[in-house]
Amino acid sequence: MIPVLVIVTALLISSISVLTPHALAQTSPHAVSTNMTSGNTTSTDSNNTNASMTATAELDNKKTFYVFSEEMEGVNETKLGIPGDVYSPSVLAVNEGDTVTMHFYNLDPSDRHTFTMAAPYNINRDVGPLENATITFEASDPGVYRFHCTYHQPTMSGQVIVLPPPTIEKSTPANRVLLK
Repeated sequence: MIPVLVIVTALLISSISVLTPHALAQTSPHAVSTNMTSGNTTSTDSNNTNASMTATAELDNKKTFYVFSEEMEGVNETKLGIPGDVYSPSVLAVNEGDTVTMHFYNLDPSDRHTFTMAAPYNINRDVGPLENATITFEASDPGVYRFHCTYHQPTMSGQVIVLPPPTIEKSTPANRVLLK
């Protein structure tokens, strides 16, 4: 029984991606989302716990992220010569084989932003002010992949980390841990 508990715990820990308020909203039993265009809100209420939803997401090989454009306060773009725009969150971790769905929200009322990622994914979504886009792709190749906004480089960039599938070591007398 204990080895199964250790394996399940390890799988749950490995399924944690980027725990920001935005990512946590996807597993919250009382999640509320707002359509930026219409202003309509949708809420969900579930009796499931966060742990059971996380386990379900892991078994389904699906990862959902909510990524937002954000402008850093106090950045003098003229003086520094670089934009103060960033993604939030800027690092997304997934497992090889996951179907990744990313909801990208441009919160800027006056600038366009893109979500651009080169090969092997070749994604380039241009999003107008106060608009959003949904991007879906299969995380097929382990590695670290840079994404960026074509309008606001070098500051508006991030990474998608595609982890190889976890390996579970077979229990042998030499690697067993005895509990007292």
